[in-house]
Amino acid sequence: MAQATRLVHQLKAQLKQQGVTYRELATELDLSESAVKQMFSSGNMTLARLDKICEILKLDLGDLVQLSDNAGRQLQSLSLEQESELISDPKLLLTAYCLVNHWTFTDILRRYELTEVEGIRYLAKLDRMKLIELLPGNRVRPLIASNFNWQPTGPIESFFRKEVQGPFFNTDFGENGCLRLVKNGDISAVARQQIVERLHSIGQLFDDTVREERKLPLEQRQGTTMVLAIRNWMFEAFKSLERKG
Repeated sequence: MAQATRLVHQLKAQLKQQGVTYRELATELDLSESAVKQMFSSGNMTLARLDKICEILKLDLGDLVQLSDNAGRQLQSLSLEQESELISDPKLLLTAYCLVNHWTFTDILRRYELTEVEGIRYLAKLDRMKLIELLPGNRVRPLIASNFNWQPTGPIESFFRKEVQGPFFNTDFGENGCLRLVKNGDISAVARQQIVERLHSIGQLFDDTVREERKLPLEQRQGTTMVLAIRNWMFEAFKSLERKG
């Protein structure tokens, strides 16, 4: 019963993330809106109905189960101590990144300058940090979500600003599949918040794509970073020309 409840909660989350209302879902299912609300409220739905909703959301039932399990087990954020320890050793950070993105231990050793002894030591350390569960045969189960939230002023945020942010943006973004989009204009705080919500949807699309692409062989995937940014900001040279008072 607990798993069924988690599945329903995950369906609600997916509806919200994809912007599908109960009314729209009711139309797709040929039901009344009140019937759909009752179905989600009670958690009482047939397997066929569950499969149909997954089809509408473009999810495999297996994907929904995995999302539900992950939501119940995986950490969504780290403590300051965990963040500090994670970035204290670049190889440890690399190993953690690969594992939460579902690389195998063999894949990591094949791609990076790590000996098997080093790799096993890092697996054991991540297990002690409660970021993974180490299984027989050097297999792991990630205990942290791949898109976990950083502490706002924590060690990973500081590391990102110092080591990642500058080099990331210091390119012309001219390769295929790359884009740096800069827009400027005067808009209200309400409109800006609406855009922020849409950007969250783009972030969810990225997470969904990462999950789907895990089915591909490792050699067909490339490390990819997406940064979405929007803020109330004005170029300093313009700001200095503002009329005082």
